[in-house]
Amino acid sequence: MTKTLIVALFATLALSAFGPRNAEAQTAPTTRIVTSTSFNVPFQDRAKFFAFANEYFIPATQLHPKVLNFRMLNHNWGSDGSQIIMVAEYASFNDIEADCGKPCDDYFAAHEAPEEGEAGYAEYQENLAVFNKYYSNHQDEIYATNMNRAVVEGRRATLVGPNPPPSN
Repeated sequence: MTKTLIVALFATLALSAFGPRNAEAQTAPTTRIVTSTSFNVPFQDRAKFFAFANEYFIPATQLHPKVLNFRMLNHNWGSDGSQIIMVAEYASFNDIEADCGKPCDDYFAAHEAPEEGEAGYAEYQENLAVFNKYYSNHQDEIYATNMNRAVVEGRRATLVGPNPPPSN
């Protein structure tokens, strides 16, 4: 009787210690889709490029409800200092083509491009021309990432390797 009680108690403790973690790991997505868009913008044209991109291009990604993470990387060191890479993360491949909907509709309704004859039209056209000059040669890539190998904001999804660190 005592032996059976000890085995049952041990089994209960083991299941309570490991059960929830396993359940969370099984429900968490194991794969994410990451897009990268790269292009080169020389330093002398970046002010005009970003004047357009910050108001008329980047918000479509920042506001999109299907975008889980977004970064714009400016090359600071290495052989191609003019390189810019935009990286966005999605839960599924279909999310890449999903409509942004209301957040983008509302933003762009409030940030319409000036029309000919309106204030700011010449500057808008100049910035748009610089943006199109460099973005027209962009490169797009789509990757899948196994989130079990990821570290996101300092947190590991799961431990990888044969020797997990000791628990505190």
